[in-house]
Amino acid sequence: MSSSLETQAFEMLQSFDSHSLAAVGSGLFMVLFLHRFPQRGDSSVAAVLLAVVAGAVYGKYVLELSLLSSALTSLSFFAYHALTVVTVTVLYRLSPIHPLYKFPGPLINRITSLKLAHMVWTGKRHIVIPALHEKYGVHVRTGPNTLSINSYSAIAPIYASSTAYPKSNAYTPGRMHGDGLFFIQGIDEHNARRRLWAPAFMPNVVAGWKVLVEKRVWDLLACIQRRGEGVPYGTINLSDAIQHWSYDVMGDITYGGAASLDLMNTGDPEGYVSGGQVTTVVFEVLGEVPSLFDLIWYLPVTRVVRRMEKFAQDLIDARQHGLVGRNDDIASFLLGEHEDKKPEPLSRDTLRVESLFGIQAGSDTTSGVLTFAFYHLLTNPDQYGRLRDELDAAFPDYHDTDDTALSLDALNALPYLSACVDECLRLGTPFPGLPRVVPDSGAMLAEKFVPGGTIVAVNPWAQMTSPENFSPQPHAFRPERWLPGGLGPGTVTRRGAIMSFSYGSFSCLGRALAIQEMRYVLSHLILKYDWKVSPEWDRKKFEDGITNMRTSIFEYPLLAVATPRK
Repeated sequence: MSSSLETQAFEMLQSFDSHSLAAVGSGLFMVLFLHRFPQRGDSSVAAVLLAVVAGAVYGKYVLELSLLSSALTSLSFFAYHALTVVTVTVLYRLSPIHPLYKFPGPLINRITSLKLAHMVWTGKRHIVIPALHEKYGVHVRTGPNTLSINSYSAIAPIYASSTAYPKSNAYTPGRMHGDGLFFIQGIDEHNARRRLWAPAFMPNVVAGWKVLVEKRVWDLLACIQRRGEGVPYGTINLSDAIQHWSYDVMGDITYGGAASLDLMNTGDPEGYVSGGQVTTVVFEVLGEVPSLFDLIWYLPVTRVVRRMEKFAQDLIDARQHGLVGRNDDIASFLLGEHEDKKPEPLSRDTLRVESLFGIQAGSDTTSGVLTFAFYHLLTNPDQYGRLRDELDAAFPDYHDTDDTALSLDALNALPYLSACVDECLRLGTPFPGLPRVVPDSGAMLAEKFVPGGTIVAVNPWAQMTSPENFSPQPHAFRPERWLPGGLGPGTVTRRGAIMSFSYGSFSCLGRALAIQEMRYVLSHLILKYDWKVSPEWDRKKFEDGITNMRTSIFEYPLLAVATPRK
C-alpha cells in the first residue's frame, strides 16, 4: 500500500512543473479572454467543472495515470489556474495600467465588487457612499470598474434624455425569464417598451383612477380605526397600514378586479409585501455582482422571487382570460386592448415580469415616502400644524359627511401640501445609485475624463442632501424651502437635483400617479384624525432600523395614535 502511494506521488511530482506552467499559461489566457468577452457566472462554473472532469479522464485514459493521480493532477492544474486568474486580476485592478487607476477609493473596493454588494446588503449604502465622497472627493472608485460621482453637473450628461447612458449589468435579472421595462438596459429597446407603457399614464387615465384611489383611501381610514380598537393607547402600526393600502390600490390599478388583495382587511397572511421587498433586495444586492447572481439564482435564497413570479402570473392570467378587470387598468395597456391595430403581443414571461414590476414599483416607493412623511410631520409639530390648518381652511365642510371627496384641483392648489410632498420625496427616497455605462468614446464628467465602459452613478441621496443643492439645513425637514422666499436670504432649493423617480429616458412613468396618491392620503388622514406618536414608540430604534436597498425597510415600525376629529 505504501509503495503504491509513493508511486502515485512520484507520478504527480514528475508532471508538476509542466502542469503548473500550463496552468499559469491557461490562467493568463483566461484573464485576457474574460476581459474581452465577459461570461455568465453559471456558464463559467459549468465550463470549469466540465474541464476538471475532462482533465481527470485525459490523465486516466491517455496518460495512463492512476485514477487518484489523474484526479489530483487535474484539480491541482485548475487550482494553479484559478490562483493565476485571481492574482493577475487583483494586480491589474490595482496597477497603473488600469483605466481607473487615478481615481481614489478604498482598496477593497478597487479589488472586488463584493464590497459594493456588501454595502448594499447593509442597507446603508446611501449613507456610506456620501461618507466616501467626503473622504476622497467628487469621484470615488467604488468597484473595480465603477465610479460614484457626487456632482450636480454629472446628472444631465449621464441621465438626460438626449444623451442618456445605457443601464449597467446591475439590471440583469439573473436567470429570470422575460424582460420587464425596468431591466431593459439599452436606450432604444427601453424607449420601444416605454411606448407600450406610456398611454397608461396619460393625464386623463391617471385622473380616471381617482375613484379607485379615493375608495381605497376610505378603506384605509376604516382600517386605521379598526386596528386602533382594543389595543393600549389605540396604537397602530402606521407603516404596515400604509404598505397594505398601497399594495391594495396598486393591485386595483394594475390588474383591475383580478387582484382582490384586500391586505387592509386580511393583514397580508401570504407575505406579499415582504416578498416584494425581499425580491427587490435580491436584485439590488446581486445586481452588483451579476456573475454571482447567475449562480445564486439556482439556490433556495431566490425561492421568494419565484413565489412572487407565480403570484404575478396568476393575476395576469386571470386578467388576460377576461375573468375580471377594468378597461383602464395597466394590464389593459400591456395586453394591447386599447389599440385599433394590435401591437405584437408580449410573451407570457414578459407579461409576468412587467405586471410584477408594476405592482411592486408602484406600491413600494409610495408607501415608503408616506411613512417618512408621517414620521417627519409627527416629529415636527409646527410643520404638522401648518399643514393641518391649510387643509382645514381648504375643506371646511370635510366632516359634514362620511364620504367627502377631495378635488384634485383643490389639492394641487395648496402650496404647503405641495411643499410637504416635495420635501418628503427629497428625504424619503434614499435610493443608493442608478448605475449607467459610459460610451466607448469616454466622457468628461464633473471636470474629469472617465474612460469608456466605466460604470458610473450619481448617488441620489447625496445629491438630495447636498448643501450645493439644498441649503441651509440640507438634512432637516423644512417644507418651507419649497415656498417663495424659501428659508430666507441665501436659500438654495435645486429642484433638478431631485432624483426620486430616476431621471431622463429611464425615469419613472408613474410620477404623477404617485404624487396624486401622496396628496390624497396625507390630506384625508390629517383631515380625519388628530395624530401623535405612540407612547410606546422609540424614535431612535425607528431611525436606526431604516435600511434602503431600493426599497425602504422599516425594521422598527412607525407607531402612532389616531384620534377622530370632530
